[in-house]
Amino acid sequence: MVNVNRDNYLQGVTDVWICRKCKKLFCDDKRYNEPLKPSVGFEEIPDDEEWVILTCTSPREVFMQSVPVKAGKEIEHTCKNGEKHVFKVGKNLELSDDTSSNIHKLFRVKDYINRQIEAGYYRLSMK
Repeated sequence: MVNVNRDNYLQGVTDVWICRKCKKLFCDDKRYNEPLKPSVGFEEIPDDEEWVILTCTSPREVFMQSVPVKAGKEIEHTCKNGEKHVFKVGKNLELSDDTSSNIHKLFRVKDYINRQIEAGYYRLSMK
């Protein structure tokens, strides 16, 4: 699992499964007040992509979502305030053209298994 926190308060969890045979990762998000998806974590992704957690951080809240990405891929995202974005993923998982008032970051799932991501607005805006 990977916990996503906002100033040390849990915002959501990404459950992670690792196949013993092929070593592929499978991810499923769990957020408060949202039902489980029917696929429950066994969504297949192409071999050239990897799982990341996209965080959308405002001063009041953090939205998180696990998504498959690779360098050059475009990600469509709508913030909770209604802003729509199309980000292009760079070689080092940086997002292009982030002109939003929110802070958007990508975190590699394999780097955070059994750890937490601190996605609080003030901590991220100080970096």
